[in-house]
Amino acid sequence: MAILQRPYVRAVLAGRKTVESRLTKSAVEPYGVVRTGERLFIKASGGPFMATAVAGRVMFFEALTPSAVVRLRERFDARVCGDDVYWQAKRASRYATFVELREVAACDVGPSYGRSAYKAWHVLADEASPWLEVALTAGALRNGYVSVAGRSRFFGEGTFELMLPRGDVVQTTLYRDQRVRWRGWRALFADAGVVAGDRVRFVMLGGRRYGVAFACANAKGLP
Repeated sequence: MAILQRPYVRAVLAGRKTVESRLTKSAVEPYGVVRTGERLFIKASGGPFMATAVAGRVMFFEALTPSAVVRLRERFDARVCGDDVYWQAKRASRYATFVELREVAACDVGPSYGRSAYKAWHVLADEASPWLEVALTAGALRNGYVSVAGRSRFFGEGTFELMLPRGDVVQTTLYRDQRVRWRGWRALFADAGVVAGDRVRFVMLGGRRYGVAFACANAKGLP
């Protein structure tokens, strides 16, 4: 989870800011921690969650000097969108992390986390995520099912509601084999035009309700 000033979040959503940078005097998160393929939830400083993205290429730098920071600015600033004040404040940094942002989407939900006035990046367990994405196999598409095997704790125990892409609401539970109990999956897959490798996304909406959406496996990251 990353906390950014609101203008930077807007730049991310607009596609102008395609790399998130963190320059620090010590080796604190996300340095050495964030990995390609991990999901990022982006929160406005003092405000709500506004965006989500997937980490693309991740680059770490250490033993920096002021002149090295200047070179990093020259290399990355067109994608970082930092201003003079930002880079001047980072001149004494010794460590840097640059994360390419892919599959950017607006998002008004985020994980629970331990608030701290001094941390603008939090590394959280997968279970904290309000999103669950499941890759669809050819068998799942052919037979019309979604399996959440190994990740059923996301839904908890008992009945829950699915809010479908066109606004329909389905009340359901999980089968013992951890498939989502609903006979309409095959028709929904056909309507959405998904293929094997695409993902079905469940988003916590609160009150035992979950939004349903789809994401393409071949979605390209931003340049």
